[in-house]
Amino acid sequence: MKTLIIDRVTLFQKMIATILADTDIEHVFCSTGKESLEVLAHDKIDCICLSLYLDDIDGYELTKEIRQLDKYRHTPIVLLTSKNNDDITRQAIESGITDIFSKNNIHELVNFIARFTEVEQPIAGKVLYIEDQQSQRDYVSAIFKERNLDVDAYDNAEDALQAFLKNHYHLVITDIVLGGGISGVLLINKIRRIDGIKGDVPILAITAFDDTSRRISLYHMGVTDYVTKPIIKEELLARVRNLINNQKALEREIEFRAHYESEEVVRRGLKLEALGQLTSGIAHDYNNMLGIINGYADLLKEKIKDQPTLMKYVEQIAKASDNGVKLTSKLLAFTRKHVVTSEVININNLINEAKPMLDKLLTASITLNINLDYELWNVDLDTSDFENALLNLSINAKHAMGEKGVLTIMTSNVNLGVAAAEKNGIPAGEYIRLSMMDTGCGMDKETAAKVFDPFFSSKAEGGSGLGLSQVYGFVQRAHGSVKVESKKGKGTLFTLYFPREEGLGISKNDKQIENKDHTNNKYYEILVVDDEVALAELTAEVLKEGGHQVDTAFNASEAMDAIRNKNYDVMISDVIMPGLNGFELVKKIKKENHDIKIIMVSGYTDNIKLTENNSCDVILEKPVNSVQLLKTINLIFK
Repeated sequence: MKTLIIDRVTLFQKMIATILADTDIEHVFCSTGKESLEVLAHDKIDCICLSLYLDDIDGYELTKEIRQLDKYRHTPIVLLTSKNNDDITRQAIESGITDIFSKNNIHELVNFIARFTEVEQPIAGKVLYIEDQQSQRDYVSAIFKERNLDVDAYDNAEDALQAFLKNHYHLVITDIVLGGGISGVLLINKIRRIDGIKGDVPILAITAFDDTSRRISLYHMGVTDYVTKPIIKEELLARVRNLINNQKALEREIEFRAHYESEEVVRRGLKLEALGQLTSGIAHDYNNMLGIINGYADLLKEKIKDQPTLMKYVEQIAKASDNGVKLTSKLLAFTRKHVVTSEVININNLINEAKPMLDKLLTASITLNINLDYELWNVDLDTSDFENALLNLSINAKHAMGEKGVLTIMTSNVNLGVAAAEKNGIPAGEYIRLSMMDTGCGMDKETAAKVFDPFFSSKAEGGSGLGLSQVYGFVQRAHGSVKVESKKGKGTLFTLYFPREEGLGISKNDKQIENKDHTNNKYYEILVVDDEVALAELTAEVLKEGGHQVDTAFNASEAMDAIRNKNYDVMISDVIMPGLNGFELVKKIKKENHDIKIIMVSGYTDNIKLTENNSCDVILEKPVNSVQLLKTINLIFK
């Protein structure tokens, strides 16, 4: 089923293409009346949408020309306009336009197209149909065959039941009253007693009665839906299409589950799990090394302020270390073992804040178009993850476009029905949609299918292959969905869905700590606990430079002994340690009623959920720089 959309504005074409991507509506774009008449002459179009103002003709005159073509005398033609009044309505009716829709409410237009076109669409599926009245059987069978539906029609339930047991059907349609030894009611009862998915096949009953008691009794019998005589063609087709689509979706889900539980998939899952554990372990140790490099670089800067040549060397060391921190962050995001702090936000704000950075990233040769729905719903997600995803997708688009192109970023509210949600692998409901469309080189199907795989890269000069897998992991953590559509030479569209969030949220993270007033001249007794000796000693050195009195412990047992023998103001502890982990140590301290401030430091949390642990005062993510650490200590005593 094909719809022709005639509009001269390229951005509007892209916007409506994004919306239609969630439907089964095939569409063709034209920019002028002349171009559209050529398409109509050589193609079969089922619905036409045209703008009032085109470069070579207005919508009224173009409609009159289309109506002169025999095959389009009764085709629905929709006028798209940003304004509407009685004069526009009058001229539209006189020219032969079917209906008028506002460009500001495209979703209603999509529903209109679906209503007009679906009744003519083929229905893919196989139906068992039982009707003992020949005229009725021939009439309904003809309707189904017009829609290319595969139909086995019988005049009695006995033969129909044998066919049902031998073959696979997506739907059974039966009259309630049938001649012969088995009535329609008894046939339904026999089908429902069959075990497994075969016995759960949807059944559409045909009845001459439409009273409430009869309706209830049909459902008690196991009828899925029903139509009443005389049969209305459009109603019958709509119900048949819906039941078959639902049954197919159920069968696909059952097949997917069986495949997922197969031995091959289990083996692959174990391999990926092992890869994740290996990666997170390496990243954890790497984070500790980077923390040591960063920490001593900060201390060295203080000692050689008056030696610019040496300062330049130290700054290069710090820069290389910062690049290592970014890579570690990507690895931990891939393994989903980094600290997540979510908040309820409007992503339009994050996109607007990121625009200056994206403009610089894309350079002047690439045009950035941002089209935001300013009535956008809120979402609950990690803002840092979102910003990284936005950056990764933009970098990906830049590589695809090269020296010249257009990147379009759009947001909108969508209400996904069962079919559209199933396509995206998420429950039906209200979502925020983020679309990022580039005019780059595009990808073939094989490449597009692999873009979210970790360590897969299509860049000719090579790449880490973690950027898009990081995006995928973030969207999954946000309980959303991401999909990619691309064609060679036609650009790429990434579409992200995030579930709507009604509430207001507060996020506690490092940025808030750094933005607060932290002036405080007091010095404290501090215990540093870390199984990495070099890191513990570095942290102690940083704190001593800040004027504090510091002791170190290298496991939970040593820490408990130290706390029992001395009154500390603050304990700074790593989360992941052999024996008791950091949180278990804190619980033990609190149980003994020690009055001490707790700062936890972690590169990743493994199975420990930081956000659910309220026993510490602050959680910092590794590697922690010296300025941040000293500010945090002052802050917790405010």
